[in-house]
Amino acid sequence: MGNLRRFDRRNFIFLLIFTVFFGYLYVTGEPVYAGDTFQYENQMIMREPVYALLMQFCRFLSPQNHYQLIILFQNILAAAANTAVLAFMRKRFRLNMGISLLLAGILLVPHVMTPVFASTHLVLTNTLMTEGILFSLYPLAFVCLLDMMWSGKPIGKKSFGTLAFFWLISLIRGQMMVLFVVWFLAAFVLAVRNGAAVTKRTQTGVDTFVLAENIGRQGLVAILAAVVIAFVARSVVIHVYNYCEQGLFVDTASGKAMSFANVLYVADREDGAAIADDGMRTLFYEIYDRADADQMNYKYAPSGILARAAHHEACHDELNFTYFSDAAREYVGERQGIYADTYQELMIALDEVAAALSAELMPEVLGRYVLNYINVIALGFVRTVAYENTVLAWYAVCIYIAAVALTVVLWRRNPESMAASFMAVVLLTIVGNVCATALMIQCISRYMIYNLPLFYMAGLLELRELRERHGGQDGI
Repeated sequence: MGNLRRFDRRNFIFLLIFTVFFGYLYVTGEPVYAGDTFQYENQMIMREPVYALLMQFCRFLSPQNHYQLIILFQNILAAAANTAVLAFMRKRFRLNMGISLLLAGILLVPHVMTPVFASTHLVLTNTLMTEGILFSLYPLAFVCLLDMMWSGKPIGKKSFGTLAFFWLISLIRGQMMVLFVVWFLAAFVLAVRNGAAVTKRTQTGVDTFVLAENIGRQGLVAILAAVVIAFVARSVVIHVYNYCEQGLFVDTASGKAMSFANVLYVADREDGAAIADDGMRTLFYEIYDRADADQMNYKYAPSGILARAAHHEACHDELNFTYFSDAAREYVGERQGIYADTYQELMIALDEVAAALSAELMPEVLGRYVLNYINVIALGFVRTVAYENTVLAWYAVCIYIAAVALTVVLWRRNPESMAASFMAVVLLTIVGNVCATALMIQCISRYMIYNLPLFYMAGLLELRELRERHGGQDGI
């Protein structure tokens, strides 16, 4: 953000717009106690630490009104963060007021779509869960990545600052760890590009060894080390947090149980023969028979990619929290003597059972798993840029093709195109978010639309650049 040397006073207009919008949501709404709130409020090991610590801090400040304090903070954060994002874009792209107002509207889309179109109808900034702050912090973190990329330096203050920001939001929600990979790829591309440029200036021909040496001098080892350190540091912080709060030196639990629901969904009863342990095999049959009787299985999905994905989505949480959890709790109680009175230890034990079942069943179900995974990510890609129905699904296909084509065209005409690099990294992040989320859980809208505003902002800026290159002018 260092290039924002001079603050444009017109940005106060957008601060006022965002303040009025989120102020209205705060004044007219109430704190929404969602399904995950209890786990954050009680610092359970199934959740990352930052949001739980925020709730703890607000409860310390105001034991009677901490919910109200949290949503006040969330709405203030939303107004401030969106203003900062828009100020960055206006400065970098030299935007006029008309385009700036369009971008402001795009930034607000998730906060309109979720209450109106999502099945939960949540007002994000009034909801007591991670989305209350992440939908504000995510675009702010993303513009830090853009600033790092456009600085041209793979290693430096902006680069490590961006990675630190990503590290922080990954401690709010594990889904954000995909940004570590995005950061690494962006830094790697910068290192390769800079190394190739140095080689071109200093060599008359192509020398592979000189090129590799020059790329290495751009900090490639430091880039890789930084990502590894970020992953390790995140794990250490979570272990220490869980030990301080619950006396258990463990990572976040429940992920393996969530991903096992995807395996269970595509299993057939005869797949249970692959489970070596008699007790685990009996457990699988018990879970499977109950789920199959209620048609919680891929065999009962309707035809069509989106319809099959929707059926999986309708089954996923029930498979995890009801069919698997009920039977596995009884199994763990009988085998290990762990019951609900030691709830945190029970969640760890359930994760271990889920991991063991997944490992033995996966070779048997792999083909069906991959086909179902394709259905799920297809719905995820649609939901990232649109609402799911047949017409909008084809719209999503077309808009992705258009985005890729436009990016290629702009890059060919100008390898330094900021709009094209913006869209390229947005598309990369969309792929990472959708594909990683589908491995663990279903691609519901509130997990997908983090990148929706960024995608349409990048698309609008690409169209603007294309127009300018064809002779049009956009005022400042």
